[in-house]
Amino acid sequence: MEQVAYNRSYDEHEELINSVYRAFKDRCEELPEETQTKRRLRRLIFSTIKEQTKSHADRFVLYHFFNDFFKAVETNDQEALAVLKRIIKDEKNY
Repeated sequence: MEQVAYNRSYDEHEELINSVYRAFKDRCEELPEETQTKRRLRRLIFSTIKEQTKSHADRFVLYHFFNDFFKAVETNDQEALAVLKRIIKDEKNY
C-alpha cells in the first residue's frame, strides 16, 4: 500500500468506521461463502456505507478507508493491514 494510507488520519472517525464495519460484517455473514467475490463484497460495503450514513463527508472518509482496506487485503500488505485492523479492532487474518 502506498505511504499515503499511513498519513491519512482515520483516528477521529474510528467510531463511525467501526459501526459501518460491524454492519458490513453482519451483512457479509448473510451471504453464502461461494458468492463472496471481491466485486460483491465491494458493492456490499458501498451499499452499507450509503445506508448507514447521510453525510457526504462521512461517506468520503469511509470510502477511502475501505478502499485502503481492500487494497491492503488484495496486495497482502501486512503492515497496512495491521494499521487498518487496529482501527476496526478486528483480529481476523486476511
